[in-house]
Amino acid sequence: MKRTISVLAFIFTVLLFNYSYADNGLQQENGGWKAGTSRAKITPEEPTWLAGYAFRSHPSEGTLADLWVKVLALEDAKGEKLVLITADLLTFPKSISDRIRDQLIAKYGLKRSQIILNSSHTHSGPVLADALTDIYSINNQQAEVIRTYSANLEKKIVTLTGAAIQSMKPAKLYADNGITRFQVNRRNNTEKTMNSVTNLKGPNDFAVPVIKVTDSTGKLIAVAFGYACHPT
Repeated sequence: MKRTISVLAFIFTVLLFNYSYADNGLQQENGGWKAGTSRAKITPEEPTWLAGYAFRSHPSEGTLADLWVKVLALEDAKGEKLVLITADLLTFPKSISDRIRDQLIAKYGLKRSQIILNSSHTHSGPVLADALTDIYSINNQQAEVIRTYSANLEKKIVTLTGAAIQSMKPAKLYADNGITRFQVNRRNNTEKTMNSVTNLKGPNDFAVPVIKVTDSTGKLIAVAFGYACHPT
């Protein structure tokens, strides 16, 4: 099973300030880490409205690639846990985020500060309940599809988080930074001229922070990375 966790860069700021990762890709000397993962498809099983573009006039008509939710659970030598939950969604509405966090707190004894919910901000994922639904021409039947999908999504995330925590085993963690340059500042560069442009204008962040997690034998468990690139 491929277990790659994709998260935005701010997650790594949280991790690097709250946990003692070593620099330059070296394993943390203190050791004592545990890690567990889980994942599941969240591709809608019936046509539904896709989030992000107000000019869409009808629900989805098929599937080009499956959508996923993935969980990485970490525990340090002191028993402090952290769960990273990432999903192929435009965003997590506050109402859904609050309910998920409340259930994780109640079921698994986590604190709010130990839970990171992240969406990849894809514009090709389903509209969720309480998330900009007023910008789409959604009828009652379609609204019910959205409510049902959202409720099932919450349950799936809570279950997957429990599975990731239960699967934790001794692990080694590594952290480092890479670079990639396909991201473009769209406020300062015109899309139609990009093929002929050699120097990008405006501020850019090409850094790709990466955390690698292996088991005690060196077998890869998960790779978490962050890169800010808004889809258009």
